[in-house]
Amino acid sequence: MGREDALEAWHVDNTAAEITLRVTSTPTSVPCPLCHVQTPRVHSRYTRTLADLPWGAYVVHLQLRVRKFFCSNPACPRQIFTERLPTVAAPWARRTLRLAQFLLACGIALGGEAGARLVARLGRRSRRDTLLRLVQVAPTPDAPAPQIIGVDEWAWRRGQRYGTILVNLEDHRVIDLLPERSAAAVAAWLAQHPTIRVVCRDRSALYSDGIRQGAPHAVQVVDRFHLVKNLREAAEVFLHNQRPTLQTAAARTAQALTLVAGVGPVTLMYRGWPQGSPARPQRLEAQPRHLAWGTLYEVIHTLHGQGIPYGQNNHAASRS
Repeated sequence: MGREDALEAWHVDNTAAEITLRVTSTPTSVPCPLCHVQTPRVHSRYTRTLADLPWGAYVVHLQLRVRKFFCSNPACPRQIFTERLPTVAAPWARRTLRLAQFLLACGIALGGEAGARLVARLGRRSRRDTLLRLVQVAPTPDAPAPQIIGVDEWAWRRGQRYGTILVNLEDHRVIDLLPERSAAAVAAWLAQHPTIRVVCRDRSALYSDGIRQGAPHAVQVVDRFHLVKNLREAAEVFLHNQRPTLQTAAARTAQALTLVAGVGPVTLMYRGWPQGSPARPQRLEAQPRHLAWGTLYEVIHTLHGQGIPYGQNNHAASRS
């Protein structure tokens, strides 16, 4: 634990798969969380139970004995308060700060389902909803103002409703999601971010107009996917218009190669087995496998010729 909180362990319970540490705080005076005036006057004590990071194969719990204090400031509206332990646990929390940070890291990296499986594998159980809730309430990390962004559409429901996604191309992180795909929404968002210098977009005229309205000083760049798509479509149009020339060139090339290499052997196309030809030979390795089936068929055919129903004598036929 941190020096600021100065916790002291005074008892350890070690069971088959669990370790319980009974700890107490040692500072003689603490600040009021409202007016920040130091006070040494203890009002009462109570115990908080906190879940902590596992130690090997052992589950660890802290039974933290904390104190309530009288505030020494007569003008403070909070006359009685509980001491805060900011490096150990948040107020009213049921887990330590380091366990909460561990769960948050698993939730950010893996999401709910996979994160819960990893946490269970490491000796702590946590529901996927808990991990997702920690991710949702986590503060957004500070990031520099974006300068180079990408704009594209994303689907609320494919083929029916689309929004706009904005990505910082310098660190490849999503900046914002707009609920609609419109030039006005993009222009309004860009007007609130004057630091943007370059905008990478698709070939949509809608986004082009929005960027021109919201960030007229920004340079518009077509993204790599649509740039290659433009090149492919232009090459297809050019080659389609040159089809007669390409066919003539291919025929002359084939004729020249034939004259150099000479006429090769002609292989007739396969047209199936002709009428009256001998039966196709069976593979030798397939005969033992079908031998038992053929014997059973002969027995069934003989019984049928004698007028004996096979359904009543199937066991006898099989034994014969």
